[in-house]
Amino acid sequence: MARPREFSLPETLDKAMRVFWAKGYFGTSIEDLVAATGVSRYGLYGEFGDKKGLFLAALQHYQANVVRPLLDIVERPEASLADLRALFAVLAEFSRQPGGKLGCLVFNSVNEAGLHDEATAGKILEIREHMAKGIHRMLVNAVSGNELPAGFDVQREADFLFGVLHALPMMARAGADPATIANVIQVALSTLD
Repeated sequence: MARPREFSLPETLDKAMRVFWAKGYFGTSIEDLVAATGVSRYGLYGEFGDKKGLFLAALQHYQANVVRPLLDIVERPEASLADLRALFAVLAEFSRQPGGKLGCLVFNSVNEAGLHDEATAGKILEIREHMAKGIHRMLVNAVSGNELPAGFDVQREADFLFGVLHALPMMARAGADPATIANVIQVALSTLD
């Protein structure tokens, strides 16, 4: 008979997520995770199998709890220019929060993705592609709704805005202040005027 879990799964995932977010997958040791979560090595292995299993669970926790406000905007089928601006406003606000200086766990992990096995890299890239497709759809909707002119180069603009979206967390992690991030967002969104 399996022993009952002696720790809070959401709390453990939150603490593990923060360690991976700050140190990256390869920079995080199992000892770091034990120290941060207060769960024994045996308990972590029993629940998640290995460090990779815990990372994937922490990544899913991050997506559900941190990225969710962005996904709520991106996933709206009718999302358009106002929603695109709202997406970047959420990012600007996040850069002002304490966690904003850590960048984005997903995008930080993309930088390590080539070093991960295919399943882990696939999960990271799946989240990334979801955001890219959402930005593209918002621009298509904006052209359809006459918010942008017919003939507007949707793919080019989507690629550019996704590049900005990808760069902002890295800028924050590198120490850019919120005013600088707001300036980058303002200039990026001016391409829609």
